[in-house]
Amino acid sequence: MSNKKYEQAVIVANGVINDPALTYKRVTDLFDFVDCIVISADGGAENTLKMNLVPDVVIGDMDSIKTTVKENIKARSNKTEYISTSADKDKSDTQLAVEYALGLGIKKIVILGALGNRIDHSIANIFLLTSPFLRDIDIRILTDASEIVIMRKSGAITGDIGIMVTLISLSPYTYFIKTKGLKFELENEKLMFSPVRGISNVFTEKEAYIKIKKGILLVIKQL
Repeated sequence: MSNKKYEQAVIVANGVINDPALTYKRVTDLFDFVDCIVISADGGAENTLKMNLVPDVVIGDMDSIKTTVKENIKARSNKTEYISTSADKDKSDTQLAVEYALGLGIKKIVILGALGNRIDHSIANIFLLTSPFLRDIDIRILTDASEIVIMRKSGAITGDIGIMVTLISLSPYTYFIKTKGLKFELENEKLMFSPVRGISNVFTEKEAYIKIKKGILLVIKQL
């Protein structure tokens, strides 16, 4: 494990990144890669290279990383660390990457390539955000079109006026005291886990405030 002190981590998984240049720009807008470690989850190393980044660490059971990708990494840097795990593991490569970042004391994490053609992996990566050990971590998923975060307490979300945002309860229900700055407001009512009712809300102000009393809320903001 690295002894260098990092403040932030970019974790690149093996899902779909249709526009690597745009994704790179969005991450740069978040924290400009200052004091940042780049961790590839196994085959996510290929996505990392497509964004013109070189992983500091590649972690996983190494079942999906291509030999040509390893060669390309080596041609660009001899400092990349490979952490190989058993294929018979109980954790996904993305979770291993997140836990590695936490082991470095990192509190701000963005995951790229988390969603893709494998719906089971996509769901697992979204649900990973709800893990109790991430309760005090600033962690989000960025896709080509959206930003995905979890809210466990009241707070503000930002977005341009007219941008869509979806609110989904990942607990049996989430109790809303009040929302402000969204087209479809909630006040003293529950959003149930199912059926889902909070799809396609819209920002009416650049900052929307969500006051919740109980629940775990999935927030999907269109970019």
